[in-house]
Amino acid sequence: MEQEKRHDPNDTTLRFVDRPDDILLDDDPNTQRIEMPCGHAVTPQSLTAYCRSLLDQGQYKFLCPALKNGTNNKCGAEWKYVEVRRIALLTEEEQNHFEKTMAELAAAMYCEYNSCPGCSSYIERQKLTNLCVRCTICTAESGKCYEFCWQCLKTWKGPAPRSDKCENDSCVNLKLEKLLKCKDTILPELSITTVRALQCLGEDIARPKYCKPHQPAKPSSSSSSSGFSNSGSVLII
Repeated sequence: MEQEKRHDPNDTTLRFVDRPDDILLDDDPNTQRIEMPCGHAVTPQSLTAYCRSLLDQGQYKFLCPALKNGTNNKCGAEWKYVEVRRIALLTEEEQNHFEKTMAELAAAMYCEYNSCPGCSSYIERQKLTNLCVRCTICTAESGKCYEFCWQCLKTWKGPAPRSDKCENDSCVNLKLEKLLKCKDTILPELSITTVRALQCLGEDIARPKYCKPHQPAKPSSSSSSSGFSNSGSVLII
């Protein structure tokens, strides 16, 4: 059985409380409960388990799940990792897991990262217009240049650099294919696509059933060469 984590009861930097744990609602008088910066109570065990579950769900920000007094609204206060680490009494192994997972999740959200099909190492793409990416680890281990396609994640075939596809038969831009093959929605006196692309995000989204058709932006001195402004114009495919 895992040994219970306990703080020094004389630690004056922590506020020990007698009320129930706001995560598990446990009110065992023998369990040590500490108040988080937002005012809600946790135990080192419940805090560790809850934050680990968030990481397992792909969330690297730790938000308080407790309900605000007298409401059904969650507190939602963000707990800083340094506070979580201290109050949860994370072991060295737990710290390594937390910090590695948090770094990977943050990188996946804010950077152009992919897993190399050769060695499974995470690689950042420097040139966003080139799908041909070299893995330095595979290159060093094999003694010859190893490049793979960022789009289909297979060993690169054909000339490079290229921004559309490599010469693997299965290499396609799935988002573009979705836009090209989407069905039309027929409205009175209108025929519009059911999917549209956001130029500012490079993402496609489903068009609401009665979304108004896009009106092309008027060219201006601040517009890009494509005729759309930089304020997030919508491009209908």
